[in-house]
Order: sequence, then structure tokens, then C-alpha cells
Amino acid sequence: MTRGPLDLLLLLPALLAGCSASGPFVQVWEETGGPYERSISAVLPDNRVAGTLYASPGNGEIAVSTSGGRSWRRAAPIPEGPEIRQLIQDPDSPERLFAATGAGAFVSPDRARSWTSLGVGPSGTGVRVMAIDPWSSAVIYAGTDGKGLYKSPDGGRTWNEINTSRDLLLSGADVYDIGIDLSKPDRVFAAVSPYGIIRSTDAGAHWQGLTPEFSVTGSRATRLLIRRNGQGTLLYGTTSGTIMKTTNGGSSWSPSRTSKDFDGILSLSDFPGTPDSVIAGTERGIILSSDFGTAWRPEGRDLPEIPTRVAIAGEGSHVTLFAFGSGTGLRASGDNGASWRTLELKLGGATVGVLAIDPAGDHLFAAAGNMCMMYTTGSSGAWSEAGPGFRGGDIRALSVDPSVPGRVYATTAAGVSVSTDNGGSWETTPRSMQGSPYLYEAHPAITTRRFMASEQGIFVSTDRGGTWKHSRPPGNQWTVLSLTFSPTNAGTIIGATSGGGVILSLDGGFTWEQARYGIPGDRVESVALDETDPDTFYAYLPDGRCFRSRNKGLEWDPYAPPWKQSDNVRIACDRRAPNSVVALVDNTHVYYSHSGGGTWIRLVDADLHARAVSLCWSAATMTLYAGVREGGVYRLPLGRRIRDLLGE
Repeated sequence: MTRGPLDLLLLLPALLAGCSASGPFVQVWEETGGPYERSISAVLPDNRVAGTLYASPGNGEIAVSTSGGRSWRRAAPIPEGPEIRQLIQDPDSPERLFAATGAGAFVSPDRARSWTSLGVGPSGTGVRVMAIDPWSSAVIYAGTDGKGLYKSPDGGRTWNEINTSRDLLLSGADVYDIGIDLSKPDRVFAAVSPYGIIRSTDAGAHWQGLTPEFSVTGSRATRLLIRRNGQGTLLYGTTSGTIMKTTNGGSSWSPSRTSKDFDGILSLSDFPGTPDSVIAGTERGIILSSDFGTAWRPEGRDLPEIPTRVAIAGEGSHVTLFAFGSGTGLRASGDNGASWRTLELKLGGATVGVLAIDPAGDHLFAAAGNMCMMYTTGSSGAWSEAGPGFRGGDIRALSVDPSVPGRVYATTAAGVSVSTDNGGSWETTPRSMQGSPYLYEAHPAITTRRFMASEQGIFVSTDRGGTWKHSRPPGNQWTVLSLTFSPTNAGTIIGATSGGGVILSLDGGFTWEQARYGIPGDRVESVALDETDPDTFYAYLPDGRCFRSRNKGLEWDPYAPPWKQSDNVRIACDRRAPNSVVALVDNTHVYYSHSGGGTWIRLVDADLHARAVSLCWSAATMTLYAGVREGGVYRLPLGRRIRDLLGE
């Protein structure tokens, strides 16, 4: 027998009493197998043992592969879990590794089996970069966060500040890169903020500025590369994506590459054995030059357009490239970047902050920073990554078009990317509105209408996002967290905001007004509707309090849910069925309402064993998904439990 919403409403009080009498039903969250953490902060190919590779996914963790990345094992972590920014290897004693981290420099005498702190600078000084003198490996340079440059003459046992300069106050500078001239090891270059590129001709005893403090675009020097045996030829890259070149040791510079997209340079490397071949990692992928920077071309067409750095193993015709970065994961190429394969470390789950699901519940989309992953639901569920064309930047919102199968929107600071094949490929939508968008939604009933929110307010489009106009009243600047659409009246849209409480539109999104009388505070996490009573709305606050309006949002009154105000509560509403709501209380107790929140039943107790940072509820499949901190995504199928309670 199939029961309708009214039947369920009549049964809910009895169901609630029945659950209380018999005790909670215990269920177990299921792991989805991902998405794994794909933010790789440092990669080091072993220069003596082919196939051996070190990689850090952050937080002090280090993984080791002896199979070229096909399988991995955990190495000893850096104490206290700092951000690992760089790994380097002693050229004369390859078992000795050094790590530059946000908590200082560390050394391992045994290929990452143990680590010891090195006292670089005052206590707590972060180290960004290290460089070893190729002619005397006992000499090591270290660049710091805000403390300038340091040098060790004895393999890292002691360190001396080397910030002497007539004109530059290097003792308070941030150092982003260090380069040692192989032909003249006393000649050292550094990329330093706020001084640009500086040079020492006496192994760091004195320094001279070579470039303006900032480039003409206002960008900062980030990376540098000295040509092997190039007699004063070097490149440096900037945060804007510009690359500058000199052939006279820095006396004069000319643009090697200019950029208008601010795709900052994250790494510069040459190919061992072919010094004119250079590869650069940028904020939007990788670029190559075969003439040491005279001309550049994009490469890695199957890499996503997100921040990427590059490490190189081997030499000559046996070179392997490794691409990595924040959300990039780790990929390898054996054909100089023409094609890439993914290498999974699988050392820990990503922190998934945004989740969205398609109307049928077949495809789940997850965002962790600037990484977008897709999950095919069902018993044989599997994760895949976003296809090519995805624009970089942290993902602020994901949404699925309810009227066009396969169409997905991802919102970043750079704009909105759209996929028409469930994330298989992406393209950037034209940016024709003010501000930087943080929310994008398609109207579920009016197929041509789109909504976008930025710091400039709410914008509406009537031609599928081709053109935009500012919603009324002019100058509205509510920070919209979510939009809820009435399933019975296409003109009624309710917004949950941070700073404006609840906002309401009765004309399909062209005009908005605040509808918060009686709601304390300014932030509302989500709004749900009672499908059987179109005048009744429910609003949920971050502290677990619930409010109800029986007159379409004009007035709100508190009502008591089945949890305490002191509990940690997260609410998940299905935007395609806004009367279907799930509450996760203290990461364990799961409550369900089919009336927007008017009446609740306690479905199950299922300890998540981690802190949920995002929830997604599919009313179609009756499955709850949770993105947890450093744990990926878990799912909780609730359909059988709900059907059992209904006696179906």
C-alpha cells in the first residue's frame, strides 16, 4: 500500500511515540570510498632510486612510493602536523631529506622514517623554501616567513642569519624561492617580498636588488629558474602570471610571457639534460617553453584548469613529470605533458564542504576547496573527478539544473562553470554581472530563469543566464545561503541569508523583501515548506532553533523541535521536495519530517564518528549524504527504515 503525504502526517505522532517506546533504531553510515584528499603540497622524486617518490598531502603527512606512484605507504609524519611546503634531497647523501614547513625546517636521516627539527630563525619561524649548494652539500640556504634568509655551513646543525644589505631590510622579508647558479655557486638569487628578485655574489654575505618592488601589474615575484651553464640567463614568474627574463645576470629584464588572466606562476623547472626546455605550473594548469622562455604554449589538455605545480624525475628520454597542487591531486606524464594518469595516494579523505545531487539521486557532486568530484550512486558507486574546462578557485556552490538532465553549475570567485554531461566536461559561462558570484540556481518550474547572488545582491536572468538584471529593491546586498522554491506556486521563492534573516519573493525573483518578523539574529541556515499548507514556512537557525510562519513569512514564532538548543544540529532539505527535511543531531541522531518540520520522527541513531561539515538529502532515494572533516563522504540509506515505519 502506498501512503500519501497526508497519511504520513496523520501517522507521525504515533510513529514518534512508537520510536520512543521501543528505543532508537541503530544504523551504520556507509563509506563511499572517497573523495580522497587531493591537495598535494610537496612532491620529491628520489634522484638516486628510480621509481621512488615522496609526496605530502599536508598536515605533516608524507607518503612514499617505490613503484612510480602505483602504490603508497605512510612514512613518519612531521611532528605536530605542519603544512609541508617543500621536500628536497641531499645530493651527496640521498638518504637525507629536508622539509620546509610552516613550523620550520626538518631533516630526516633515513628517507622519511624519522624527522628532527632544525632551528632556523626564532622559535616558530615558518620556512617556505630550502636550497642546497650543489658543490658543497653542507651549505644549505633557507627562506622564511617574515624573517628573511638563513644559511647553514654544516648540513643544518647551525644556522646564521644572512640578511645583510645596504638598502634592503631583509630581516622582515618573506622568501618564496632560492636559486643557486651551478656555474658560480657563490652567486645566489632569491624571490623575496617585498623586494622582488635579489642577488648575492658572495654566497649570501651581501645582497643587491635586481627588480622593482612590484612589477608594473602590481604582482609579486614567486618563482625563479637559472639556466644551467647559461652565463647569467634566468627567469622569474609572478602572481599575475607574467614571466620575466634576463640574459645578463639581472642587470636588465624583458617580458618572457605576459598574462591578463592572473594565472600566477607556482613552479618553474627545466628538463635535466635539455636546459632550454622549461615547464611552468600556474594557477590554471601548465605551460611549456622549448627555448628557455622566449615562447610559451599551454600543455596538459586533460588536466583541470586549477592551480598546478610540477616536479620532474629522470633525464633525457626517460623523464617523468608529476603535476600536483591544491585540489589537483597527483598525476604523472611520461610524454612531456601530452597525457596524464592519476596517481591516488588514498591516505585520507578530503574535507567536503559542498554537496549537491541530481533530481533522480543518481549523481552526487562534491567540492573540497577547488576540487570537484562526481559520485555515481547505487551499490557499485564510484568516484570520478571533474573533466576538462573547469575554472580554478575554491568552489563556493554546486547546483544541479532540475529541468535539464546532466546540467551542473559550479560557482567560484572567477565565475560560473557549467557542465552538460554530469561533470564530464565544463565551460565557463559569460560573466555579465557585477561582483563575484557565490550562488547560482536554476528555477525548477520556469526553465529559462536563473538566479545568481554576489556581494552586490541578487540577480535574475530570463534567458538561461545570457543576460542579467539586478533584482529589486536596488542595492540589496543580502548574503544568500540557499533558495527554496514553492512546488505549488512558481512565483514564491524563499531565501535563507546571512545578515538578512529570511527574504521572500512572490513574483518569481524579480522583487524581494525581508520576511523575518519574530526571528532573532540575522543568519538563517535553511528554509523548508509544508506541502499541504502553502502558507506555512519553517526557518532553521545555526544554533538548532526552529521558527514557523503560518502566514507566508510575515510573522514567525518559535516552536520546540525534538532536540535541545544546546545540541549540534545540521539540517538538510531537498530543494525539489522542500517539505522533505532531515536533521542530524550531534552527528548521531537522525530525525525526519515530511511536513517541512511541523512534525518529526526519530529515524535512527547512526554515529558518524566525525564532524559533518556538509549534508545533502535526496528525497527521491531517501538517502542522506554527509561530507566530514578530513574523511570524505559517507551515506546513510533511510528508505527501508521509513518504509518499515509506514508499514509499506
